[in-house]
Amino acid sequence: MSRPYRNNQSCTLTESGEDKLLRVATASEFLAELLSTCAGAGFKNIPSEGAAAVFACLAEQLDDVISESSTIMGNKNVNQ
Repeated sequence: MSRPYRNNQSCTLTESGEDKLLRVATASEFLAELLSTCAGAGFKNIPSEGAAAVFACLAEQLDDVISESSTIMGNKNVNQ
């Protein structure tokens, strides 16, 4: 079995990027717990528009983290 390609460049986060990454991780953990609790309580549906908005916000935060770390590494056009 072949091993996936590994990039040996280290990635440096700004303090702001690290804070955003930790917030996304915390929010994701909260959402997982919330959805698990809702499923256990018998709720089978959640509003799709609300869920989409939450995941879009998390995606924007992650994009910011990637942009900040890429700028530090000198890659200015990562998302283009």
